[in-house]
Amino acid sequence: MSERMDKQAEQYFPDVKRLLEPRIGKEKAITIADITETVGIHDRRITEHLLETRLRSFGFLLVAGAHGYYRPTEAKEINTYRGSLHQRHRKMQRREETVVHMARIEGWPEQGEDFVNPPDHSPELFAMHRPSNTQTQGVPA
Repeated sequence: MSERMDKQAEQYFPDVKRLLEPRIGKEKAITIADITETVGIHDRRITEHLLETRLRSFGFLLVAGAHGYYRPTEAKEINTYRGSLHQRHRKMQRREETVVHMARIEGWPEQGEDFVNPPDHSPELFAMHRPSNTQTQGVPA
């Protein structure tokens, strides 16, 4: 995110912290949409950015469930949230692995850990010379 997004998130941090601190138990959960509206944040992405980047700064544990963010009262709530995070992390890892795999199949050159344009790069020609679907069968999405 941009430096501007960081500054905006910082501006709203005290209000978001005050709003979340008394939310003890999943029955008191609050959604990102409600946090955004209650605090008066004009862009939901700022709220999401704040919750992603400032989680440690709250000084109390927050978890998220189907009904929003709250402070857990049982270990099961922590474990469920942790499991959810792990599943999303693994899905993102698989997506990254697929992107790398498909880029290699399509012949994109690599330099270190990055892909680079081929020396005679022509987007139209490069797109026309992609392998057929038969070469990519069995590749996870």
